[in-house]
Amino acid sequence: MSNTLMILLIVLGTLVLATVITVLVLKYGLKWVNVKDIPASELEKAAKKVLGDKMDRAEQEIEDMKSREEKRIREMRRESTEHEEILIEREKKLNKRSKLLDEKSEELQSQESRLKAGVERLEIDRTDLKKELEKISGLSKEEAREKLIEEIDHDIKEYEAKKIRQAEKDIEAVAEENAQKILVESMQRVATDYVGETTTKTIKVDDDKVKGRVIGKEGRNIRSFEQLTGVDVIVDESPNAIALSSFDPLRREIAFVAMTKLIGDGRIHPGSIEEAVRKAKNEISVEIKKNGQILADEAGWPDMDVGLMKLVGKMKYRSSYGQSLMAHTIEVIRVAEVLATELKADVDLVKRAALLHDVGKVLTHKVESPHHHISGQVARKYGLDEKLVNAIEAHHLDIETESVEAVIIYLADAISGSRPGARKDSYEQYTKRIESIETAAKAIGGDKIQDVYAIKAGREIRIIVKPQLVSDDEALVMAHDIAKEIEKGQSYPGNVEVTVIRETRATDVAK
Repeated sequence: MSNTLMILLIVLGTLVLATVITVLVLKYGLKWVNVKDIPASELEKAAKKVLGDKMDRAEQEIEDMKSREEKRIREMRRESTEHEEILIEREKKLNKRSKLLDEKSEELQSQESRLKAGVERLEIDRTDLKKELEKISGLSKEEAREKLIEEIDHDIKEYEAKKIRQAEKDIEAVAEENAQKILVESMQRVATDYVGETTTKTIKVDDDKVKGRVIGKEGRNIRSFEQLTGVDVIVDESPNAIALSSFDPLRREIAFVAMTKLIGDGRIHPGSIEEAVRKAKNEISVEIKKNGQILADEAGWPDMDVGLMKLVGKMKYRSSYGQSLMAHTIEVIRVAEVLATELKADVDLVKRAALLHDVGKVLTHKVESPHHHISGQVARKYGLDEKLVNAIEAHHLDIETESVEAVIIYLADAISGSRPGARKDSYEQYTKRIESIETAAKAIGGDKIQDVYAIKAGREIRIIVKPQLVSDDEALVMAHDIAKEIEKGQSYPGNVEVTVIRETRATDVAK
């Protein structure tokens, strides 16, 4: 009601203001009538008329507004009623669903109870059945399990034997692999010169007085020499010789050159020793570069980096198992070149990989890592192609070979290292290696083995098994397992052929 009164007052105020403005406009703007000439009664009558008209319109507008507001309120009430009906309907549905859920919950609880009762009955029946089966079969639970495991083990061995036979057939079916095998076997028959290295070098002297000068007063000369070169000087083993001993061939060579200079000059004191060692190092440095150039020419690598060439040149002063590393590298280059030519591989890549495959042995005293891994790191340092790097570092097969060139390097290295006379072993090392191979075979076979013989200098091992304990399939699997054990745990040059012999004899006596 207050809103309506406020609207009415606004309308009346507006009308009065409009009347005053109209009068002022007529009087002063248009000058149609002089207000003073119009009687007051007429003015009052005109104002009332205007005011009445405005009031009528205002009342009409108020009535229209009231009608619209009532209509809006009715519409809101209708919508509210509809919403209330919808909510009531939803509540009914929710109540119905809640009732259904309660019924389902009760049904599930009932089923769970029945299932528990059924499981208990099954467990009782299972126990009774187990007892009945044990009674019928005459076997206990443990005996039945052992019998089942034995049958499964027998089936697995048969399966392994079939797989091994199939693998052998697949290998034999590949003509190219057979051709490579024939080629490698022919290469192994090639006779090449043997170059060995020892851990000492000897310098002959004509007079024992030279030894005295080498020793010096209170041993100062010999101590100075050993300190500067890192080599042991042995003066009392032979009457007319001085021996230089060191595991490092490079140090040994520097000491040999320096000692030769000192003995030739005759003046031996700490100052002259230091000068002789310096000159010897310079001479060996020049020699190293020459050796690197020789190896680079052998590999057909004229643009080899100078730093890499010097590193390669140090191979002359390294040995492995008594075999000169430089001579071994040259031999691997030549064998690898022949193999690559026959197999139509990348000959240049193979020769370079053969040159660098053992360069890591020059650094093994400085870097804690397998030599072929170091060789790969050196190749990467000088930015060589990744295919070449893989051929270098994969020649011991602990890194997967990624190309036929990498396999060629592995074969060439094995041919050079395993041929008769290439590498020297002491009698004790040889005996120990043979015994370790036989022990590995016995560990796999156990009580099933009758005898084990390592023959052909450890290149073949023959295992004679007890025929009543080993079947033909088991013998095949045993040969495979022994070969894998030898590969995994033993150190040997070349290949070791494993032969398992199962022999059955029938004996009778004629009377």
